[in-house]
Amino acid sequence: MSSIDTLVREIAKRHEALSNPIRIHILSIVIALGEASWSEIRSRLESIYGKINPNTLAFHIKRLMDQGLILRSGLPESPTYMANTPKEIERELEEVIRFYKELVGERR
Repeated sequence: MSSIDTLVREIAKRHEALSNPIRIHILSIVIALGEASWSEIRSRLESIYGKINPNTLAFHIKRLMDQGLILRSGLPESPTYMANTPKEIERELEEVIRFYKELVGERR
């Protein structure tokens, strides 16, 4: 497999992780805040979608972590999440990230 084929497959895989709108919101929230706790992500999502099932949130966060787009740190009972997003994806999400920065203020 050529290096360009590898690159194309990696890009396709990353964007597949963003095929669900909730994951785009989660990633944008984490980028906007710089670092976000489970409860911060959940409260921001609930301001858009209403009540969010914790299992749904866990599923979508895990998908983003599996693709390497967010990283988890902190204690297991109180994790925090940080973005590990390529700049080209951040550029695509610019407007959504700006929305969350205006909504909650930038914390960096």
